[in-house]
Amino acid sequence: MSKYKYIVHDYHAIKKAEIAIDGITVLSGVNGCGKSTLSRWLYYIINGTNEFDSYLFDDYKKRLGYMTDRMLFVTQDLVRFIRSKKLPDDHLDLLYETINKLRLIKYYSKEQIEVVNGLFLEALHATGSLLTATLTEDIPEARKARFLSYLNIDVQDKDIHQAIENFIDKNSRWVDSLTKKIYQEMRERPSRTFFEAINSHFDLNDASPSFIQLKEDLVNIIEDRHISTLFNLRNAIYIDTPMSIDAGSTDNLFWKALREMIMDNKKKEQSVETKKFLLRIKELLDGEAVLDEKETFKERDLRYVSSDKKINIGLNEAATGFKTFSYLQRLLENGYLNDETLLMIDEPEAHFHPQWIVEFARLLVLLNKKLGLKIMIASHNPDMVAAIHDIAYKEGILNDTNFYVAQPENPDSHTYICKDLGHEIGEIFESFNIAIENINRYGAMDLQ
Repeated sequence: MSKYKYIVHDYHAIKKAEIAIDGITVLSGVNGCGKSTLSRWLYYIINGTNEFDSYLFDDYKKRLGYMTDRMLFVTQDLVRFIRSKKLPDDHLDLLYETINKLRLIKYYSKEQIEVVNGLFLEALHATGSLLTATLTEDIPEARKARFLSYLNIDVQDKDIHQAIENFIDKNSRWVDSLTKKIYQEMRERPSRTFFEAINSHFDLNDASPSFIQLKEDLVNIIEDRHISTLFNLRNAIYIDTPMSIDAGSTDNLFWKALREMIMDNKKKEQSVETKKFLLRIKELLDGEAVLDEKETFKERDLRYVSSDKKINIGLNEAATGFKTFSYLQRLLENGYLNDETLLMIDEPEAHFHPQWIVEFARLLVLLNKKLGLKIMIASHNPDMVAAIHDIAYKEGILNDTNFYVAQPENPDSHTYICKDLGHEIGEIFESFNIAIENINRYGAMDLQ
């Protein structure tokens, strides 16, 4: 099993964090110390490394789509004129058909690059033919100039036919250049392009960390000029709240990705261990999360169905603790929790009563032990931290369980250093005690 080291320096509240991802990693610290930032950037790096080609393809398709949309806007405005003059509109039909095919391409493959390239050229030539057939007709000069300007077609002293040929030639060379570039970037995987792709895909409005690194078996994944490939870590799942199950249509990319995995209904072969985990969860819930298969115009939904079938409600109506176990159930059923996945959870103990905290901690430990699932959690709860520690010790995997606490760089600092506690959790409890002391101090203050 590969070992990983995740490093971030000098980024927002994080002064220094060097974190082992060997089995189970527990991060603790006050709000604002950078725990969520660490989780998100690790998510970006892992999924960005594995989906780099797909991100490049999305950007390539988006740029070509922007240009085809401009061509479509112009031709749509010409529709009324074409039909009033009873000119043939075969070119328009071809353009509509071509652009629709282009929009339907959603998923990346190397073959799809050539398909997209070909469709763009078809749309370009159809636009050129349509412009040639219409702009030579009796169209007011202001309207004609508006069409040409929108498509950046320069007429000047050239005749309209030559200007349109130049437009086709210029954009043919442009798409050829873009196509060569995407093949080169897929081959060379440049670091700068990698971070640009991450910022674009996740719609980030912030600069990347000044120093960030992920090591796989002591090998740097982020090199000076290139991004290497992760061999044994293929997917990261980030869960910042169990409420994401209810999200439906959302702009939150973490929630959207999680919901797609949870709502996946492809039948997958389940190992004996996976079946045992599912049985354990269903016993805890005294029921299970079930995907509603009814044919409706609404988006498919998850429901909680009790073991005796007497309760059948939307999962959004169930207690939050049910949702927390339910997303693990669905991820297991759909084959997403395995030895090539890192599961990251912010405050998994939220809304749990004490017994379920222990049960959830036991489930996480056993998922690592039996399935090889890597886990990183951020927790404020001493019961959760203690339960993971003690159950990991009992199950013989404490050596693969690491605890970290975020401590201020200095007493007056707003930046934090992630201190490696190894397998000792005493300092985590001290940080909880500080919080309790603050509460007591505030409670003793006289309010004016």
